[in-house]
Amino acid sequence: MTDDGPTYDPKTDTYVGRFETEPASLAVIEALATVRHCEPTELEPLYSSVDPDALDRLVASGSEKLRIRVHIDGFDVVVTGSRRIEITPPE
Repeated sequence: MTDDGPTYDPKTDTYVGRFETEPASLAVIEALATVRHCEPTELEPLYSSVDPDALDRLVASGSEKLRIRVHIDGFDVVVTGSRRIEITPPE
């Protein structure tokens, strides 16, 4: 995840961030922990919602059109092939 983490967009009620070199699975965990103001170890294990290895492989494939949506701890999380993460909190 970039140094400043995901930023909040009040118009869409979504947190948006980008990641560069780390695996998508790690970036999702870091971004979600930032949004929830907790440590990554306090989150539900990622594998409860998505196969972390499969997520990493799909994003690493480089397809710019890729869009993966999963629900983690009540949050709607979208990961794109352009290495973007969108997190929508529960209502």
